[in-house]
Amino acid sequence: MAIAQQTSATALTAVATLLVSALLLTSVSLLNASAQTSGPSPEEYAAHVGGAQIVPSGALRLDARKAVCGQRPTVLDNQLDDYGAAYPGFLILNPKLMNKVSTPVKLWIFSHECGHQFRGPDEETADCFAVQRGRRQGWLTPEGLEEVCNFISPAKGDSMHFSGSYRCESMRKCFTDTSIK
Repeated sequence: MAIAQQTSATALTAVATLLVSALLLTSVSLLNASAQTSGPSPEEYAAHVGGAQIVPSGALRLDARKAVCGQRPTVLDNQLDDYGAAYPGFLILNPKLMNKVSTPVKLWIFSHECGHQFRGPDEETADCFAVQRGRRQGWLTPEGLEEVCNFISPAKGDSMHFSGSYRCESMRKCFTDTSIK
């Protein structure tokens, strides 16, 4: 009798373990599917806005300098209401607006949007990612950082961004910080 109860308890534990494992696998699969569909694909975005061009990873040049964000493509959208933006898996740049700024500012904008891909939605973190990347890659000098600061200083804060002057002070600190962020 004791052996039968022990075998029965072992079988129930095994079945429960299998059910929990199956539920966990299903949950992970659903989360992965949700993450993959959390935004449009570059092709869906381009089709929706019309007239946008998809530039494969590694093919984008900003003033003759190669601009790469991992394996992510960049969508060029002249109708975008800002210089740049990011969706999960791709970046968006407005060439009309980008043509109005200097090379360090262009590369900073691209790297800022790339920072969202690797560090998440926080604006200050994306700013820091961009200036540290620029310093490491050699395209952002102290003079170039001042160009970036002059570009963003007039910006007023909003629900997503601190004021331009605050962001500039934070970026100056990040620029001199040799730890990777």
